[in-house]
Amino acid sequence: MKPGQIFLSDYKAPTYQILSTELTFNIENDVCRVLQKSSYKSIYSNSPPHALFLDGSESLILESIKLNGIELSASAYRVAPEGLTLAAPPAEFNIEITTLLGPHTNSSLEGLYAANNGQMLCTQCEAQGFRKITYFLDRPDVMTIFTVHIQADKKKYPTLLSNGNLTQSKLLDNGRLQVTWHDPHKKPCYLFALVAGDLGLLKDEFKTLSGAKVSLEIYSAHGTQARCHHAMESLKKSMAWDEQRFGREYDLSTYMIVAADDFNAGAMENKGLNIFNSRLVFADSATATDVDYFNIEGVIAHEYFHNWTGNRVTLRDWFHLSLKEGLTVFRDQEFSMDMSSREMVRIDSVADLRSRQFAEDAGPNAHPIRPESCFAVDNFFTSTIYEKGSEVIRMMQTMVGRPGFRKGMDLYFSRHDGQAVVIEDFAKAIADANNQNWEQFKLWYSQAGTPQIKVQESYSDNDQSYTVEIEQSCPPTPNQTTKKPFHIPLVIGLLDERGVELEFTHPQVAVNSEGQKLIHLKEQKQSYIFKNLKSRPHLSINRQFSAPITVNFERSLAEHIFMLRHDTDSFNRWEASQVIMAEQFKVLLKDTANKIDKRYLEALGELVTNTDLPEDFRAALLTLPDNEYLSQSLAMIDGPSLHNARSNFQKQIAQALEVSLISLYKQFHGINTQSKSAKDFGRRRLKNLALRYLCHIETHLPLAVQQQQNAANMTDEVAALSILVDQPKELRSTAIHGFYERWKNESLVLNKWFQTQALSTSTETFATVVELMKHPDFNIKNPNRVYAVLLRFGENLVRFHDEKNPTYKFMADQIIAIDKINPQVATRVAGAFDTWQKLAPDQKKKAHVELQRMAQSGLSKNTYEIVSKQLAAELP
Repeated sequence: MKPGQIFLSDYKAPTYQILSTELTFNIENDVCRVLQKSSYKSIYSNSPPHALFLDGSESLILESIKLNGIELSASAYRVAPEGLTLAAPPAEFNIEITTLLGPHTNSSLEGLYAANNGQMLCTQCEAQGFRKITYFLDRPDVMTIFTVHIQADKKKYPTLLSNGNLTQSKLLDNGRLQVTWHDPHKKPCYLFALVAGDLGLLKDEFKTLSGAKVSLEIYSAHGTQARCHHAMESLKKSMAWDEQRFGREYDLSTYMIVAADDFNAGAMENKGLNIFNSRLVFADSATATDVDYFNIEGVIAHEYFHNWTGNRVTLRDWFHLSLKEGLTVFRDQEFSMDMSSREMVRIDSVADLRSRQFAEDAGPNAHPIRPESCFAVDNFFTSTIYEKGSEVIRMMQTMVGRPGFRKGMDLYFSRHDGQAVVIEDFAKAIADANNQNWEQFKLWYSQAGTPQIKVQESYSDNDQSYTVEIEQSCPPTPNQTTKKPFHIPLVIGLLDERGVELEFTHPQVAVNSEGQKLIHLKEQKQSYIFKNLKSRPHLSINRQFSAPITVNFERSLAEHIFMLRHDTDSFNRWEASQVIMAEQFKVLLKDTANKIDKRYLEALGELVTNTDLPEDFRAALLTLPDNEYLSQSLAMIDGPSLHNARSNFQKQIAQALEVSLISLYKQFHGINTQSKSAKDFGRRRLKNLALRYLCHIETHLPLAVQQQQNAANMTDEVAALSILVDQPKELRSTAIHGFYERWKNESLVLNKWFQTQALSTSTETFATVVELMKHPDFNIKNPNRVYAVLLRFGENLVRFHDEKNPTYKFMADQIIAIDKINPQVATRVAGAFDTWQKLAPDQKKKAHVELQRMAQSGLSKNTYEIVSKQLAAELP
């Protein structure tokens, strides 16, 4: 049966408030009994509604229900798979509901479930997991004060945690431990958390600006505490940064993080008790890469920042998810910029946005930042909601400047602390604080798709004037065939023939508090005439990627090379390199006998050896855009052809720059191998990229073999493995076997082993993936393992779309199977079919057959929504 849709337009305010909630969890061997005592009050004091629906789940076993202390008769309520209806509740009442849960059989990893091989119980309630614990108003605009009692066997569960402050802990006569936690802050139930287990503890302390001492606690499996120090340091940095940048202090006496091996997402910001996927907590130089260190710091910060942007001020309903997620991604990106390199964090963020979010905007599951409808709110956790939402907030900061943005943030918190609000409330606070009118700007929230601008320029020697014409458009997306013009802020600059920044003024060009010069593009087409310029300038537009758009600016290769060499905006120097690479790649895609232009090779050779440039920036200039981004501009995706063109491109770069690449590799290999500084991260990034290029020349392959065998850190070892898995069988199998034997007892490292093989461009990859599914270390119930194998294979455009193998049938079989275990995981894997309409006719038919089969297989509403949208645009 086709699941029903829900619509933003159907939103209705809750008819009841929940004044307080007391929960008692009695944990036995295989079950947990939950007693909920809540106090309800109708917002209609004179005429309460005739019925009240409480969200629930078919997995709940209802043991008893009392209203004002009296057991309800069967006629007073009705239980259905989706919840419980009270027939005629009074305007004010106290309710007691007892439910029985089976956490060890809960494979969805929502509600209360068993993790870490059954050694720990934990919760995940975002978005709608609380209804798997008890019957409740499971919606973010219902906020209440929680008091939580937990009782369990002390030997098995000596660690019992929940939100807020610990107010009582006592050992009972029967050897059971009982604790009480109280959270003084109102919160919706999606922020509720509970953990029970036998866990090790790393403790520290943070002193806030006002002098309050906060106990910092990271809980994880015994013996892993040494790997939590980086997470702890990241937390302290986050707390200090949020105080300095946004004036936000922490508001409880304790801040806790728990590492769980089984977790659907990366982490969850539950008030005072964050639950993290272990891969985003554990780090040491032997087992974690530089990227792991960076990601852990960023995600620790993200979840901490949610304390104010998500917890203290939360969202009214799930359609406004970007209110907290887009804003908090913006905050964690700003934090990461301040902790390392603003330029490189920006470049890497944009590269990721273009690969994932631009593809989402161009595909069957395109949706606005504030969607209009859905089948399952869990599906809102997308790159559009998060990353594009962040970009819209960054545009706000660009338009008003940092001081103005801080002023708007202060007003936002002042107005809405303790409330559940909507996206427009945030935009209004920033606009009001800076006397802005952003009615048109708000279209970024309601219109899907990636806007495009077409730039045309001309120069007149007669009157020394330079004219720029900019025209905007946005392609049709599902349910939105036409779009109104966006308000697009474009940071611009003009360079002279030597690359020197020109000073200029223009009545239509604003200057923000950082001195950035801004064009506010609001019409479909606008012209700008710059006068008194002695020669034709070079236009640098959309600096720092000031708007998440595609710029179509027809320039000669010589002009792009000029910008690559001279643009004073580091982002646009990188952008020039990306444009050149994409254009040269298309030349090779047409015919692999074609050659990369020598002028570009010469410029690239100069830049990658320019010691005035940071190593990580040089690596970025040398990095070819990934296949996901390159394929967006192609009419048809042919995996093997993408691979051949890419390999040819990299080989030509290697041959042209061989001497320089060898020099770079030798210069930085083996230097400061244990350093965690951003500079040494950049050096390793550059030298490992040099190694990847060099290995396209067969005589240099021994360098990769030696690096894997002698690696002093995981960054170098994984870099070498990722090169060797693409090589002929003997080198490939030796590398894979050697890595496994060395790390077979390290679960998080094995995720890298699985993932690297699934992403390989080898013709053996599909057969390998099939075998990996049978591997003793693969567990289809563990999200990390499924993502490492199936999600990554689905992202492998080269081998997932190889017509020689039945990859689509294989993937559909896995999605159907996983959907019965964990719909959220299946939904993510199903994204592999998003590009099916761009396949060759025969491949398209194969994918279409499997999409139809999945749609008719009784999928969960989560996975059905993704598959049905993929099918919505049928074969031509």
